[in-house]
Amino acid sequence: MREIDWAWYGTLALILLQWGLIPHLLAQRTKSPNATLAWLWAILLFPGIGGILYLLMGSEKVRRHRLAAVAAVPHPHTAAQLPPDKILALPELSVINGRPATAGNAADILADGTSFFPVLLDAIASARHHIHVEFYIWRADRAGLMVLDALTKAAQRGVAVRVLVDEIGSLWTSRRFFAPLEAAGGRFSWFRTFAPLSGRFHLNLRNHRKLVITDGTTALTGGMNIGNEYWGGNHPDPPHRDAAVRLRGPTVLQLAEVFAEDWLFSTGESLTDPAFQPSPLSCGTVGVQVVPGGPDNDLNEIQLTTLAILQQARARVWMMTPYFVPEHPLIAALQLAAMRGVDVRIMVPEKGNHAYLTHVTRSYFDDLLPHGVRIFRYHPRLLHAKVLTVDGHCAMLGSANLDTRSLRINFELNVLLSSPQGAATAEHLFLSNAANASEVTLTDHLNRSHWLRIAEAVCRPLAPLL
Repeated sequence: MREIDWAWYGTLALILLQWGLIPHLLAQRTKSPNATLAWLWAILLFPGIGGILYLLMGSEKVRRHRLAAVAAVPHPHTAAQLPPDKILALPELSVINGRPATAGNAADILADGTSFFPVLLDAIASARHHIHVEFYIWRADRAGLMVLDALTKAAQRGVAVRVLVDEIGSLWTSRRFFAPLEAAGGRFSWFRTFAPLSGRFHLNLRNHRKLVITDGTTALTGGMNIGNEYWGGNHPDPPHRDAAVRLRGPTVLQLAEVFAEDWLFSTGESLTDPAFQPSPLSCGTVGVQVVPGGPDNDLNEIQLTTLAILQQARARVWMMTPYFVPEHPLIAALQLAAMRGVDVRIMVPEKGNHAYLTHVTRSYFDDLLPHGVRIFRYHPRLLHAKVLTVDGHCAMLGSANLDTRSLRINFELNVLLSSPQGAATAEHLFLSNAANASEVTLTDHLNRSHWLRIAEAVCRPLAPLL
């Protein structure tokens, strides 16, 4: 019997994989040209490895089949729509995001973990009917145990508790960690984008949203995860500097719908009980536009919303973001704003938790500093807040970074607040952080070392893959 030449068959398999993926890649019309070119080179230059990485990480869109059931369920949103002239005169924001802006809300921005966690624990302790929770990272540490214990006690007193956690973001937290909650009658699920045994290999698709709903009346959202680095324990300054917002009013109903969609996708359970969608009550004067984003939609809502409000800016645009890897439309919008006299300021960490992203971020300084954009590097801790404030009357914050992953790949959630008070709080947060930051001047940037230039040149082409 002829001996099988496994090396020949292996080579043939690599060739078929390599050339078979190229038509699929070129058919992905939602990818940017740079991302398509980067993946094309990866597949061609690294046969086998490049193809496998593309299969695991290159897919930006996912068909959420179970969302068909969600679409069949009537979403009341709310009748309390915000007049179009109340959010930067941009009625198209409701069209972009698929939900009308709402009036009559109350919003309290929580500037760090030391203010967020007490509010979170109080909301859990006060819940009487249900608590719906989703986070990207949930550590099995003191902070994680503290929140889990509060939820377990809520389940024990008869509150319906549902917890949804991303399995990649919480890779080092096992399901056994949540066993006390399930034993008390609570429900737990992974987001289920990566589950090889179930035929799901979307390693690069992640639920980056952070959302807590209690009794359909109060919501918490923003950039905060569950972990010691956000809480800080007895230390007044947690290692991660982040922000969140507590919301009450009609917008909570829309945020509850976001959780219901994610829960249905992950578990197949449809949350249609009217008790999960109580009639919204007016609680204040803040207008809110919910801004979800995800690979199940080709519209790229978060980037379009950001571009729309930047286009309307007249006085100042201040933003904080831990990962600044913008696409060309956003770069152009920032350049144009600065060129027409808008005070544009961007704050990033001095050193991020991913060294290569720090180099990529600095490579974009060349595109902004010559046009008058002011850039600050925050020193003491990891700046993890994602906050944008415009003209002193509008603030957007949430889970989305300004990079390809957040804008095209992850499931994200931002909220846009039409509120002078909220904008003032966001601006105060920026200024307080600026006291611990250094401004990057064009001269200093041009005089940076050759090693930094080389690192930026090497990392910049990888930006579309990051």
